[in-house]
Amino acid sequence: MAWQLHYTSAEYGPGGRAGFQFVAESAGVPAGVSGAVAVHLAYRPPPEAPLAPDAAQISALPVALAYGPAGDMRVLTRCVYLGRDYSGRYGNFLGHAVVAAADELMGLRPVEFWRAALWTDAPATPGTVLPELTELTPGDHLDPDSLGEWLASGGEPGYARLAALLQIVGVALSRGHGRLVLVAADTGRAEEIVRWIGVISYSLPWPVAGRLTFLTYSADPATAQYVIVGTTPDVWIPSDTDATVVHLASPTPPALTPGRFAHTVTDCWRRMDMAGIDAIGELTVPDENPGGFSPDTAAALLAFCRGDPSVTAAEQGEIARTLPHGLPGWAWRELAGTCGRMGFELATAARAAAPDEVAEDFAARCAVLALRDPALPPPEPPRGETRQALAAEAAGVLASAPDAASLADVLRAAHEIAVPVPPGDVERAAHRAVQAGDDLAALLERTPPVLRESVVAGLLTGLEAASPRARRRMLTDQMCDHLEHRDLACAPRTGAAVLRALTLRGRVSRVDATTGLLRLLTAEASGDGYPLNDTAPPAVPEDVREAVESVLEEVWEEAPELEECSALLGRLGPGVSSSPCLCDLPARVYLACGMADPGVVRLAETVHARVPGYPAADARAVLLAAAVPDAPDPAAVASVLRNLDALTSEAHEDLIREALTVAAASLTTRAPRFRADVVVALPPALRTPLARAWLDGKLPRDEQVALAETAVRLHHAGVTVPSLDSWARSRLTAWSLHSSVESRLRRDEALTPSLREMSRGRRSPPWKREAP
Repeated sequence: MAWQLHYTSAEYGPGGRAGFQFVAESAGVPAGVSGAVAVHLAYRPPPEAPLAPDAAQISALPVALAYGPAGDMRVLTRCVYLGRDYSGRYGNFLGHAVVAAADELMGLRPVEFWRAALWTDAPATPGTVLPELTELTPGDHLDPDSLGEWLASGGEPGYARLAALLQIVGVALSRGHGRLVLVAADTGRAEEIVRWIGVISYSLPWPVAGRLTFLTYSADPATAQYVIVGTTPDVWIPSDTDATVVHLASPTPPALTPGRFAHTVTDCWRRMDMAGIDAIGELTVPDENPGGFSPDTAAALLAFCRGDPSVTAAEQGEIARTLPHGLPGWAWRELAGTCGRMGFELATAARAAAPDEVAEDFAARCAVLALRDPALPPPEPPRGETRQALAAEAAGVLASAPDAASLADVLRAAHEIAVPVPPGDVERAAHRAVQAGDDLAALLERTPPVLRESVVAGLLTGLEAASPRARRRMLTDQMCDHLEHRDLACAPRTGAAVLRALTLRGRVSRVDATTGLLRLLTAEASGDGYPLNDTAPPAVPEDVREAVESVLEEVWEEAPELEECSALLGRLGPGVSSSPCLCDLPARVYLACGMADPGVVRLAETVHARVPGYPAADARAVLLAAAVPDAPDPAAVASVLRNLDALTSEAHEDLIREALTVAAASLTTRAPRFRADVVVALPPALRTPLARAWLDGKLPRDEQVALAETAVRLHHAGVTVPSLDSWARSRLTAWSLHSSVESRLRRDEALTPSLREMSRGRRSPPWKREAP
């Protein structure tokens, strides 16, 4: 049963007076409740709100939903701004209160009533008897799934903020003082602050959430006595207020270290593990029952059961000290599954308090830990069957290790108690760890050094036998770091994947990675190191070659630098021709750096001299283009261009095109007579591409004049290049260009008829034109 009350400014209230008052309430409201509720009923619009807002502006103002105590009762209030009161003055608001006994809200988070159907935006007529609420039905807006999706949309910054807010609220609730003020520009009908209160409420055990008082909006947060208070950026907050102020518009969460409860619950939200949050609540007993887990200890227990490696020894100790009070059955089962990670204090406490069905799991753990560390006090002897299993461990434990973590435990225990283990058994156990898809890096890190080589041998055979996808998944950054300096010739598929990962992370240069990849090819075929000054390596299995080629393509996806390619060529020599990807690298450098670069020419000279196949043809194209500027006469230039054209079927298509462009550009420094003689000396098929290269792009005036003169000379020689000829004829009709060409040909009168013929239709100069 719950009672309702309406509070607003009325001209005639139930008592006959004017002003702010309770104008309507449910029958049977307990005595004194109105006074307790009144402290929760206040509303002022934000400072920047219009002084005389219209209806639309009023509807956009913040809604103030509050939850707190009212004597022995609990009260939910919702204040909305109404604007004018009966006298026409602005400042009126409606405070709608719902008062209920604490057990009426059992299992509910008060913030769930944010959009509940029970609220109204208009006050009842003074004197109205409001209905009693036989059932408190929350809204359907703030469910955990929708809050989880909203939280996920904020990414890691959102989760970091949640951890900080949970820490602030947890400290305030545990100490009984301190508050959290959330500042957001959209605290009105939008719901950022409400959502944060909702996420925090669902993060807390239900009994704790019942003590979380809040107010979604206040114009005076410094005096609002709630654990969480929302406000707007224009509200003044004194610097000495007893509250942590968080501006939600800032992407940076408060600078504090979240405790275990905040950290673990945030991880649960990240995974949408609401069962984990509920589990923490089940493990947590209210303060009036001091035998239970504190929220931080309950969270540490859950984190430990879920495999969180950040649970500290001190936290394990706190769990151990609380275990005598008991655990639910599911918690014992989950804790028993973590025996392999327990410290001695926790394992001993668990063994003493656990039910019979799991007690021996903890007993075995205590015994193993004692074997590992002789400084530990001997545990109480386990039962006979457990002791028998421990006695047989020296011979059979490797074969029974189910995963990498267990294998690491076994190896360390065997080493610490000086039990010899055959290397072959260790290798087979490590091979099985790969098949299980376990964390291989963690296995290596936990393996005693004297046994590590055997473990690596087993891991490599397992990785070689795995599928490419599984192999890449298991070769984590940490695992690749372990294998970086090892000879992986016996495992070329794994070696290729490791070199790929190390190169993409910048741990290995692309040149070094390429050298290593080619060595893997030859090692697979012959078992020897790759002689880099020889020709291509012998045949290898196709899948190995494909794997290496795929990695090379990924490593060299970004165009190589000139220095890189030069270094690679110096390292590999003719070995460059062993890979299609590597064969293309010089051409990519030529095109990226430009053939006019002296370094590119030197690179091409080296490639042409040392690398067989089409890389040599590509290099020859560069060298031919570089030879044009130094050609002594037109015949020599024509010979170079003919040789360049002869490479079309061998060299890279783009490279031939660029080489011709570079050659053509270098001829623009030669006199038109020289250029015309070059064209005359070329076969017809080469004249058009050369002319097209000259004509491409925006030509400066000097080049236009030179090209026009070249065309005239070609016409005079009886050679026609259609594109150049038509271009020149179209330009020579202009008086200015014609005049420039005519001036240049004055000393060669034999060309005058050709110029005249090509400039037919030319317009007269301006001073000779008749006036219209």
